[in-house]
Amino acid sequence: MTPAPHPEGGRVVVLMGPMASGKSSVGAALASILGADFVDTDVRIVSKHGPIPAIFAAHGEEGFRDLEAEAVAEALAECHPSGLVLALGGGAVLRAGTRERLAGHDVVYLEVDWDDVAPRLAGSEDRPLLHGEAERSWRELMERRRPVYESVATIRVSAAHATADDVARRVASELSPVEKELSRERRD
Repeated sequence: MTPAPHPEGGRVVVLMGPMASGKSSVGAALASILGADFVDTDVRIVSKHGPIPAIFAAHGEEGFRDLEAEAVAEALAECHPSGLVLALGGGAVLRAGTRERLAGHDVVYLEVDWDDVAPRLAGSEDRPLLHGEAERSWRELMERRRPVYESVATIRVSAAHATADDVARRVASELSPVEKELSRERRD
């Protein structure tokens, strides 16, 4: 399926994957490569509603997922003439409505394993879904989410043992030839 351009803008490239897979840093680097706008849904949620742990405490995971779905819908509805790189929170694709909104776009699954994310999560106090032993919690989340990530992804890229810039270049190399040409034209 050829990715659909936004009705009033460039193509959308969506980054998804588990917490600490590098979606935010890879997204910023990829947007720079493509000459596209960058939106991180978690940053949007925090700027509008406050810290994510506080949202979970006040409204639970379902309340947070409602805000997340709203942030995704808003970002996709906005006009991004130069295109959009959209970094999703780790659980955003659990909602059927969000998965439907992503249809027709390049959806990149950043693949990592525990050894890749453990250093990034060490001492983290702001991850509401990591209960007790972080490794066990992360692996349990991945066991449930991996099939969803795999079913939604149009592109899979390893984010293991690489810098955000390296992963962004890998993603850019996987995009369709049409998008590569458009991004080249935007840079020139």
